Amino acid sequence: MDLAYSSRTLLSYGKAREVAQACDQANADAVIFVSSLTERQQCTLTEMLGCPAVSLSDILAAD
Repeated sequence: MDLAYSSRTLLSYGKAREVAQACDQANADAVIFVSSLTERQQCTLTEMLGCPAVSLSDILAAD
């Protein structure tokens, strides 16, 4: 059974590491989440992933 997701990241610890590795390999400029993120989640994910983490709703609101 997989570990439960973290409310700090919306991901389990293992999935967060997997996404961070994929970002590094792809030299990603940002990670877009379909789910809305709190400001704290955005900061935590940005730090963990090494690139900005944004939610799709933030992108759509900016238009």
